[in-house]
Amino acid sequence: MARTRNIWVLPEISDNGEEINKLSLGLLTGARDVAEKVGGTVTALVPGDRTADYSDILGKYGVSRVYIFQDPLLQYSLAEAYVAALLPRIQAEKPWLILMGHTTIGRELAPRLAALLDTGVITNCARIDFSQPEQPKFSRPVYGDQLYQEVVFQTDNTMLVTMDPRALNVTPAARPVKVRALTIEPKLTAESIKTRHLEYLPADSRTVDIADASTIVSAGMGAVTDEILPLVEELADLIEGAIGTTRPVVDGGKIPRERMIGQTGKVVSPEYYLALGISGATHHVGGIQDSGKIVAVNRDPQAPIFQSSDVGAAADLKEVLPALIERIKRARDNGEIL
Repeated sequence: MARTRNIWVLPEISDNGEEINKLSLGLLTGARDVAEKVGGTVTALVPGDRTADYSDILGKYGVSRVYIFQDPLLQYSLAEAYVAALLPRIQAEKPWLILMGHTTIGRELAPRLAALLDTGVITNCARIDFSQPEQPKFSRPVYGDQLYQEVVFQTDNTMLVTMDPRALNVTPAARPVKVRALTIEPKLTAESIKTRHLEYLPADSRTVDIADASTIVSAGMGAVTDEILPLVEELADLIEGAIGTTRPVVDGGKIPRERMIGQTGKVVSPEYYLALGISGATHHVGGIQDSGKIVAVNRDPQAPIFQSSDVGAAADLKEVLPALIERIKRARDNGEIL
Protein backbone atom coordinates (compact mmCIF):
# COMPACT_ATOMS: atom_id res chain seq x y z
CA MET A 1 0.00 0.00 0.00
CA ALA A 2 1.45 3.33 -1.09
CA ARG A 3 2.24 5.80 1.65
CA THR A 4 0.12 8.96 1.74
CA ARG A 5 2.38 11.91 0.97
CA ASN A 6 1.23 14.44 3.52
CA ILE A 7 3.24 17.66 3.60
CA TRP A 8 3.43 19.64 6.82
CA VAL A 9 4.68 23.22 6.82
CA LEU A 10 5.72 25.56 9.63
CA PRO A 11 4.98 29.18 8.66
CA GLU A 12 5.80 31.95 11.11
CA ILE A 13 2.51 33.70 11.84
CA SER A 14 1.79 36.22 14.58
CA ASP A 15 -0.89 35.63 17.19
CA ASN A 16 -3.37 37.94 15.47
CA GLY A 17 -3.28 35.74 12.37
CA GLU A 18 -2.65 38.72 10.11
CA GLU A 19 1.09 39.32 10.18
CA ILE A 20 3.00 36.77 8.15
CA ASN A 21 6.35 37.38 6.55
CA LYS A 22 7.31 36.86 2.93
CA LEU A 23 9.31 33.73 3.70
CA SER A 24 6.32 32.08 5.34
CA LEU A 25 4.08 32.88 2.39
CA GLY A 26 6.76 31.30 0.23
CA LEU A 27 6.74 28.20 2.42
CA LEU A 28 2.97 27.88 2.05
CA THR A 29 3.34 28.26 -1.71
CA GLY A 30 6.15 25.69 -1.80
CA ALA A 31 4.23 23.18 0.30
CA ARG A 32 1.21 23.50 -2.00
CA ASP A 33 3.39 23.02 -5.07
CA VAL A 34 4.92 19.87 -3.58
CA ALA A 35 1.47 18.50 -2.72
CA GLU A 36 0.24 19.08 -6.26
CA LYS A 37 3.24 17.27 -7.73
CA VAL A 38 3.08 14.20 -5.48
CA GLY A 39 -0.65 13.99 -4.85
CA GLY A 40 -0.55 14.94 -1.19
CA THR A 41 -2.25 17.34 1.20
CA VAL A 42 -0.89 20.33 3.12
CA THR A 43 -1.14 20.84 6.87
CA ALA A 44 0.12 24.03 8.51
CA LEU A 45 1.59 23.92 12.02
CA VAL A 46 1.03 27.06 14.10
CA PRO A 47 2.40 27.07 17.67
CA GLY A 48 1.32 29.92 19.94
CA ASP A 49 -0.17 30.87 23.28
CA ARG A 50 -3.68 31.66 22.11
CA THR A 51 -6.25 30.53 19.56
CA ALA A 52 -6.61 32.72 16.50
CA ASP A 53 -8.37 32.41 13.15
CA TYR A 54 -5.82 31.66 10.44
CA SER A 55 -8.35 30.46 7.88
CA ASP A 56 -8.23 33.40 5.49
CA ILE A 57 -4.47 33.55 4.98
CA LEU A 58 -3.97 29.77 4.90
CA GLY A 59 -6.94 29.09 2.63
CA LYS A 60 -5.70 31.75 0.22
CA TYR A 61 -2.51 29.73 -0.27
CA GLY A 62 -4.20 26.35 -0.65
CA VAL A 63 -3.68 24.92 2.84
CA SER A 64 -6.57 22.63 3.70
CA ARG A 65 -5.76 21.87 7.35
CA VAL A 66 -4.08 23.63 10.27
CA TYR A 67 -2.97 22.33 13.63
CA ILE A 68 -2.95 25.14 16.18
CA PHE A 69 -0.77 24.22 19.15
CA GLN A 70 -1.96 26.33 22.06
CA ASP A 71 0.06 26.61 25.25
CA PRO A 72 1.39 29.56 27.32
CA LEU A 73 4.94 28.22 26.97
CA LEU A 74 4.68 28.58 23.17
CA GLN A 75 4.36 32.36 23.40
CA TYR A 76 8.01 32.72 22.42
CA SER A 77 9.70 30.84 19.62
CA LEU A 78 11.76 28.51 21.79
CA ALA A 79 12.86 25.41 19.89
CA GLU A 80 12.73 23.28 23.02
CA ALA A 81 9.06 24.12 23.60
CA TYR A 82 8.22 23.70 19.91
CA VAL A 83 9.76 20.21 19.90
CA ALA A 84 7.82 19.19 23.00
CA ALA A 85 4.58 20.35 21.41
CA LEU A 86 5.07 19.06 17.85
CA LEU A 87 6.87 15.75 18.39
CA PRO A 88 3.94 13.62 19.67
CA ARG A 89 1.72 14.68 16.75
CA ILE A 90 4.49 14.00 14.21
CA GLN A 91 5.17 10.56 15.72
CA ALA A 92 1.47 9.72 15.66
CA GLU A 93 0.73 10.78 12.07
CA LYS A 94 4.15 10.34 10.40
CA PRO A 95 3.93 13.02 7.69
CA TRP A 96 5.93 12.37 4.54
CA LEU A 97 7.69 15.74 4.50
CA ILE A 98 7.99 18.73 6.85
CA LEU A 99 9.04 22.09 5.42
CA MET A 100 10.23 25.06 7.44
CA GLY A 101 12.30 28.13 6.71
CA HIS A 102 16.07 28.26 7.01
CA THR A 103 15.57 30.87 9.73
CA THR A 104 16.62 31.11 13.36
CA ILE A 105 13.64 28.94 14.27
CA GLY A 106 14.15 26.39 11.50
CA ARG A 107 17.90 26.03 11.97
CA GLU A 108 17.41 25.21 15.66
CA LEU A 109 14.20 23.19 15.43
CA ALA A 110 14.87 20.90 12.45
CA PRO A 111 18.01 19.14 13.80
CA ARG A 112 16.35 18.55 17.18
CA LEU A 113 13.32 16.94 15.54
CA ALA A 114 15.53 14.91 13.18
CA ALA A 115 17.48 13.42 16.08
CA LEU A 116 14.32 12.48 17.99
CA LEU A 117 12.61 11.06 14.89
CA ASP A 118 15.71 9.10 13.82
CA THR A 119 15.72 10.72 10.41
CA GLY A 120 17.80 13.16 8.40
CA VAL A 121 17.46 16.85 7.66
CA ILE A 122 18.31 18.91 4.58
CA THR A 123 19.23 22.46 5.55
CA ASN A 124 19.11 25.54 3.32
CA CYS A 125 17.45 23.62 0.48
CA ALA A 126 17.19 25.60 -2.76
CA ARG A 127 15.55 23.13 -5.14
CA ILE A 128 13.54 19.88 -5.01
CA ASP A 129 13.40 17.51 -7.99
CA PHE A 130 10.28 15.33 -8.13
CA SER A 131 11.03 13.53 -11.38
CA GLN A 132 11.13 10.39 -9.20
CA PRO A 133 8.49 11.05 -6.52
CA GLU A 134 9.49 7.99 -4.51
CA GLN A 135 12.99 9.45 -4.10
CA PRO A 136 12.93 13.25 -4.48
CA LYS A 137 16.29 14.96 -4.86
CA PHE A 138 17.07 17.94 -2.66
CA SER A 139 19.71 20.46 -3.75
CA ARG A 140 21.47 22.87 -1.43
CA PRO A 141 24.18 25.47 -2.15
CA VAL A 142 27.69 24.77 -0.85
CA TYR A 143 31.10 26.45 -1.10
CA GLY A 144 29.68 29.96 -0.96
CA ASP A 145 26.89 29.17 -3.45
CA GLN A 146 29.42 28.13 -6.07
CA LEU A 147 28.21 24.51 -6.24
CA TYR A 148 25.06 22.55 -5.40
CA GLN A 149 25.01 19.40 -3.33
CA GLU A 150 22.34 16.88 -4.32
CA VAL A 151 20.86 14.75 -1.53
CA VAL A 152 18.42 11.82 -1.58
CA PHE A 153 16.83 10.53 1.63
CA GLN A 154 17.22 6.82 2.33
CA THR A 155 14.49 6.58 4.94
CA ASP A 156 10.89 5.64 5.47
CA ASN A 157 10.66 8.19 8.26
CA THR A 158 9.54 11.79 7.93
CA MET A 159 11.84 13.95 5.80
CA LEU A 160 12.78 17.31 7.32
CA VAL A 161 13.80 20.25 5.14
CA THR A 162 14.64 23.90 5.85
CA MET A 163 14.18 26.04 2.74
CA ASP A 164 16.51 28.76 1.49
CA PRO A 165 14.42 31.98 1.55
CA ARG A 166 15.88 33.00 -1.82
CA ALA A 167 14.40 29.90 -3.46
CA LEU A 168 10.81 30.59 -2.47
CA ASN A 169 8.16 32.24 -4.60
CA VAL A 170 4.95 33.75 -3.25
CA THR A 171 1.90 32.74 -5.29
CA PRO A 172 -1.65 32.45 -3.90
CA ALA A 173 -3.68 29.41 -4.96
CA ALA A 174 -5.85 29.71 -8.06
CA ARG A 175 -8.85 29.18 -5.79
CA PRO A 176 -8.98 29.60 -2.00
CA VAL A 177 -9.78 26.41 -0.11
CA LYS A 178 -11.74 25.80 3.06
CA VAL A 179 -9.45 25.24 6.02
CA ARG A 180 -10.16 22.65 8.71
CA ALA A 181 -8.63 23.74 12.02
CA LEU A 182 -7.78 21.59 15.02
CA THR A 183 -6.62 23.17 18.26
CA ILE A 184 -4.17 21.03 20.24
CA GLU A 185 -3.23 21.77 23.85
CA PRO A 186 0.13 20.08 24.57
CA LYS A 187 -0.05 20.98 28.30
CA LEU A 188 3.66 21.65 28.58
CA THR A 189 5.26 21.98 32.01
CA ALA A 190 7.71 24.73 32.86
CA GLU A 191 10.04 22.15 34.42
CA SER A 192 10.38 20.33 31.08
CA ILE A 193 11.59 23.47 29.26
CA LYS A 194 15.14 24.33 30.28
CA THR A 195 15.46 27.55 28.27
CA ARG A 196 13.72 30.78 29.27
CA HIS A 197 12.81 33.92 27.37
CA LEU A 198 14.14 36.96 29.20
CA GLU A 199 13.63 39.94 26.90
CA TYR A 200 13.69 41.17 23.33
CA LEU A 201 16.69 43.30 22.43
CA PRO A 202 16.37 45.81 19.59
CA ALA A 203 18.30 44.74 16.53
CA ASP A 204 21.38 46.70 15.54
CA SER A 205 20.56 47.69 11.98
CA ARG A 206 24.25 47.51 11.09
CA THR A 207 24.43 43.83 12.02
CA VAL A 208 21.05 42.51 10.87
CA ASP A 209 21.52 39.74 8.30
CA ILE A 210 21.24 41.45 4.92
CA ALA A 211 19.35 38.43 3.57
CA ASP A 212 16.50 39.24 5.99
CA ALA A 213 16.61 43.04 5.86
CA SER A 214 13.72 45.04 4.40
CA THR A 215 15.97 48.08 3.91
CA ILE A 216 19.64 47.95 2.89
CA VAL A 217 22.12 50.81 2.74
CA SER A 218 24.96 49.52 0.60
CA ALA A 219 28.37 51.17 0.43
CA GLY A 220 30.68 50.81 -2.55
CA MET A 221 34.26 51.99 -2.92
CA GLY A 222 33.03 55.55 -3.34
CA ALA A 223 31.37 55.48 0.08
CA VAL A 224 33.94 53.94 2.43
CA THR A 225 36.42 56.76 2.89
CA ASP A 226 37.11 57.85 6.46
CA GLU A 227 34.97 60.91 5.82
CA ILE A 228 31.95 59.25 4.18
CA LEU A 229 31.60 55.82 5.87
CA PRO A 230 30.48 57.29 9.25
CA LEU A 231 27.76 59.18 7.36
CA VAL A 232 26.64 55.95 5.68
CA GLU A 233 26.38 54.26 9.07
CA GLU A 234 24.46 57.21 10.53
CA LEU A 235 22.02 57.14 7.63
CA ALA A 236 21.52 53.39 8.05
CA ASP A 237 20.73 53.91 11.73
CA LEU A 238 18.22 56.64 10.93
CA ILE A 239 16.26 54.58 8.42
CA GLU A 240 16.82 51.25 10.23
CA GLY A 241 18.66 49.78 7.27
CA ALA A 242 21.21 46.97 7.26
CA ILE A 243 24.68 47.78 5.96
CA GLY A 244 25.61 46.03 2.71
CA THR A 245 28.65 46.28 0.47
CA THR A 246 30.54 45.07 -2.58
CA ARG A 247 33.48 42.75 -3.17
CA PRO A 248 36.17 45.47 -3.57
CA VAL A 249 35.19 46.97 -0.21
CA VAL A 250 35.37 43.55 1.48
CA ASP A 251 38.72 42.82 -0.17
CA GLY A 252 39.96 46.15 1.16
CA GLY A 253 39.00 45.17 4.71
CA LYS A 254 36.58 48.05 5.23
CA ILE A 255 33.40 46.00 5.85
CA PRO A 256 33.12 42.31 6.90
CA ARG A 257 32.57 39.62 4.24
CA GLU A 258 29.14 38.62 5.57
CA ARG A 259 27.91 42.04 4.39
CA MET A 260 28.91 41.36 0.76
CA ILE A 261 26.10 41.37 -1.83
CA GLY A 262 26.32 39.83 -5.28
CA GLN A 263 26.61 36.57 -7.14
CA THR A 264 29.62 35.59 -5.02
CA GLY A 265 28.13 37.07 -1.86
CA LYS A 266 24.51 37.15 -0.74
CA VAL A 267 21.50 37.59 -2.99
CA VAL A 268 19.07 40.01 -1.36
CA SER A 269 15.49 41.14 -1.93
CA PRO A 270 14.78 44.13 0.34
CA GLU A 271 11.89 46.50 -0.16
CA TYR A 272 14.39 49.36 -0.52
CA TYR A 273 17.99 49.17 -1.67
CA LEU A 274 20.13 52.29 -1.43
CA ALA A 275 23.34 51.99 -3.46
CA LEU A 276 25.93 54.56 -2.41
CA GLY A 277 29.14 54.95 -4.40
CA ILE A 278 28.56 51.63 -6.16
CA SER A 279 29.58 51.41 -9.81
CA GLY A 280 27.22 48.53 -10.62
CA ALA A 281 29.40 45.61 -11.71
CA THR A 282 27.46 42.68 -13.16
CA HIS A 283 28.22 40.31 -10.28
CA HIS A 284 26.84 42.86 -7.79
CA VAL A 285 23.74 43.78 -9.77
CA GLY A 286 22.96 40.06 -10.05
CA GLY A 287 22.50 39.99 -6.27
CA ILE A 288 19.99 42.87 -6.01
CA GLN A 289 17.63 42.26 -8.93
CA ASP A 290 14.77 41.11 -6.69
CA SER A 291 14.79 44.34 -4.68
CA GLY A 292 11.58 46.36 -4.54
CA LYS A 293 13.03 49.83 -5.18
CA ILE A 294 16.66 50.56 -6.02
CA VAL A 295 17.97 54.09 -5.43
CA ALA A 296 21.53 54.89 -6.50
CA VAL A 297 23.85 57.82 -5.81
CA ASN A 298 27.15 57.98 -7.68
CA ARG A 299 29.16 60.96 -8.84
CA ASP A 300 29.84 59.26 -12.19
CA PRO A 301 26.77 59.86 -14.40
CA GLN A 302 27.84 56.93 -16.60
CA ALA A 303 27.98 54.40 -13.76
CA PRO A 304 26.26 51.13 -14.81
CA ILE A 305 24.31 51.04 -11.53
CA PHE A 306 21.93 53.66 -12.93
CA GLN A 307 20.73 51.20 -15.57
CA SER A 308 19.42 48.94 -12.80
CA SER A 309 18.01 51.69 -10.57
CA ASP A 310 14.48 52.98 -10.19
CA VAL A 311 15.85 56.36 -9.08
CA GLY A 312 19.36 57.66 -9.57
CA ALA A 313 21.33 60.80 -8.71
CA ALA A 314 24.71 61.76 -10.13
CA ALA A 315 26.04 63.59 -7.09
CA ASP A 316 28.85 63.78 -4.55
CA LEU A 317 28.11 61.78 -1.41
CA LYS A 318 30.03 64.32 0.68
CA GLU A 319 27.30 66.81 -0.18
CA VAL A 320 24.29 64.51 -0.42
CA LEU A 321 24.60 62.50 2.80
CA PRO A 322 24.87 65.37 5.33
CA ALA A 323 21.90 67.11 3.70
CA LEU A 324 19.85 63.91 3.60
CA ILE A 325 20.62 63.05 7.21
CA GLU A 326 19.69 66.55 8.33
CA ARG A 327 16.43 66.39 6.35
CA ILE A 328 15.44 63.07 7.92
CA LYS A 329 16.22 64.33 11.43
CA ARG A 330 14.19 67.49 10.86
CA ALA A 331 11.26 65.48 9.48
CA ARG A 332 11.30 63.28 12.58
CA ASP A 333 11.44 66.25 14.92
CA ASN A 334 8.46 67.79 13.11
CA GLY A 335 6.47 64.55 13.25
CA GLU A 336 6.49 64.15 9.46
CA ILE A 337 7.87 60.61 9.81
CA LEU A 338 7.91 58.23 12.77
